Amino acid sequence: MGNSPSRFFRDRRLARRRPLSADRVMFPLAALFALAAIPGWLILHHASMPVASAWHGHEMLFGYAFSVIAGFLVTRTSRGVLAALVATWIAARVAVAANTGVWAVVAGLSFPATVLAAAAPPLLRGAKRAENRIVPAILVGLLWLDAMWWAGAPWLGPAVERRALLGAIDLLSLLMLVVGGRALPAAVGGHLERHGIARTDMIRSGYELPLAASMAIAFVSDLSGLQEIAGLFSIGAALLTLWRASSWRLGYALRQAPLRALALAYLWLIPALILKGGAQLMSTSLLAHALHGFTIGALGSLTGVMMVRTALLRMGKPLSSFKEINLAVLLLGLSAVLRLLALPSLPGREIWLWASAGAWVVAFAILLVGLLFTYSVPARAKGANRKRDIR
Repeated sequence: MGNSPSRFFRDRRLARRRPLSADRVMFPLAALFALAAIPGWLILHHASMPVASAWHGHEMLFGYAFSVIAGFLVTRTSRGVLAALVATWIAARVAVAANTGVWAVVAGLSFPATVLAAAAPPLLRGAKRAENRIVPAILVGLLWLDAMWWAGAPWLGPAVERRALLGAIDLLSLLMLVVGGRALPAAVGGHLERHGIARTDMIRSGYELPLAASMAIAFVSDLSGLQEIAGLFSIGAALLTLWRASSWRLGYALRQAPLRALALAYLWLIPALILKGGAQLMSTSLLAHALHGFTIGALGSLTGVMMVRTALLRMGKPLSSFKEINLAVLLLGLSAVLRLLALPSLPGREIWLWASAGAWVVAFAILLVGLLFTYSVPARAKGANRKRDIR
C-alpha cells in the first residue's frame, strides 16, 4: 500500500514516454474537416466568392488527404511531434483561408514539412526494395507541389496553381494504388488462406514499378502542360490496375462485409483515372468536373476505409466490429455519382450539388462517430478478437 503512490506516478511517467501513433488525433481531425469543408465550400461557391475554387481544391488534397497520410504513416512518435503535427495543420488551414503574404506561405508549408520530417526517416530505414522508396518520394513531391501552389497565387499565376493540384492528384493516385494495392490483396489472401483456398496476392513489385512509371509520366506531363500525354498515361495506369486486380479474386471480398468496403473503395481508382485521362484527351474544359471522380469517389472512399481499418487494427479490435463502413462507402459512391452528373450546363445544378454534399456529410459523420468510438472504447480480449477478425 505504501508503494501505491510512487507506482502510480511511475506508471504515469512511463505512459508519457510510450510511443504514440498519430492516427488517434489526425484521423478524427481529418474526418471532422471533411465533414465541414464541403458544405463550407458550397456556401462560398453560392456566394460567388473568388477564394472558393482554389481553396476547395487545395484543402481537399493538402488539408484532408495529407492529414490522413500523417495519421497512417506517423506510427511511433512522441507527444511533442504529435503536438507539432496538430499545431502546423491548424496553422496551415488558417494560412490558406487568410492567404496574406510570406508568413502565410511559411505556415501553409509547415504541415507537409512536419509530416515529411516525421514519416520519411523510418520509411527509408525500413526500405529493402526499390518500390518501398515510392512512399517517401511521394511525400517529398507533395511538399514541393504545395510550395508550387503557394507560389502560383501571388507570383506565378493560376495556371501554376492548377498544375500543382493536378500533380498532387497524380501523386496521391500513386500512393493509393501502392498502399491500397498492398492492403486489399493481402486482406483477401488472408481470407482465402483461412478457408483453404490458394491465395494470389504474392506478386507485388511486378506491378508497382510499372504503375509508378505510368503515374510519374502523367505527373511530369501534368506539370508541363502536356494534357494529352498525361491523359494517356492516367488511362494506362487505370487499365494496369484493372488487370492487376483481376487476379485477386475480388468476388470473395465483395461477399464478405469487412472486405467489401475496401474492395469497392480501391476499385474507384479505375474509373477515376479513366475520367481524368478521358477529360484530358477530349475536353480540358471538363477536366475540373471529371476530377470529382477521384476526389470524392476514390480519395474519399479509400481514405475513409483505410482510416477505419487502421484504427481498428491498431486498437486491437476486429475489422467486423464497424459494419457501418459499408454504408459510408456506398454514400461516398453516391456522392461521387451525383457530383459527376451535376454538369455545369445542367438545369437545377445546385440541387444536385447539395444532394452530393449531403451524402458526403452523412458518410463522414458515420466515419467520425466510428473513429471516436473505436478510440474511446477499450478492445475486448485479444483471443476473442482474432476469432472474429476477417482481414
